[in-house]
Amino acid sequence: MKIVESDCFECSIEDGLAHLVLSRPDRGNPIDGRFCEQFAGCMSVISERADVRCLLITARGKLFSVGGDLNAMAGDLDRLGLTVKLWTTSFHSGIARLLRLHAPVVSAVHGNVAGGSVSLVAASDIVVVGKSVRLTSAFTKIGFSPDSGSTNTLTRRMGAARAKRFFLLGETLSAAQAEAMGLVDVVTEEEAVFPRAMEIARSLASGPTNAYAGIKRLFLNAPIQSPESQMEDEAQTLAAIAASADALEGIKAFQEKRSPNFHGAK
Repeated sequence: MKIVESDCFECSIEDGLAHLVLSRPDRGNPIDGRFCEQFAGCMSVISERADVRCLLITARGKLFSVGGDLNAMAGDLDRLGLTVKLWTTSFHSGIARLLRLHAPVVSAVHGNVAGGSVSLVAASDIVVVGKSVRLTSAFTKIGFSPDSGSTNTLTRRMGAARAKRFFLLGETLSAAQAEAMGLVDVVTEEEAVFPRAMEIARSLASGPTNAYAGIKRLFLNAPIQSPESQMEDEAQTLAAIAASADALEGIKAFQEKRSPNFHGAK
């Protein structure tokens, strides 16, 4: 069932699994003003839907995404600063809501991914890529600095020093290099990328949604809290989740020596 109208991507949901497909393959699935606005709206809608238990992000065409649409930017160079502010107002809102989405996010990446789209990938909880994938920091190649939450999402995955080097040197990483640095989670054969990502996404969509939401929030807050504050946050989060129907089902299933049947219930 379609849940968002867009000419930049397709967004539907089935059995708790939302699926966002970048769908402008003829242009390399670029990020432009229209995409930014529609992506922000999509993330707002998904974040309000209790029936979304996992989000899978994929793309059509040979490339996952070329990143920012330089041709669109070149259309009015005198207003480039304003264009950047208008685009990032929407796109950054969407990335922020993606990071705070209660449901896990899985990305399936093929071909190449560059610029702001690398941040979109890095904001996912699980990233599955093909062996031939290349991830490029394209910003300094055109005299730009990073946006799209890149300095945050990549730092969380790679560490500050390594992420800074990635941007300063305008590096292109292979799938194997990205996996070694923690930028991606699973590297597989090209033809297995989508099936493997779908397998992970469906598993998550049938899991304990509230526990996943708690895990995501705890890790989002961990870098900015003291150990004492983080441990108290862990205790409070676990206490709230332990009273949920899914947690009770988990304990019952353990006692009865069977697989739990989670419903994502509070």
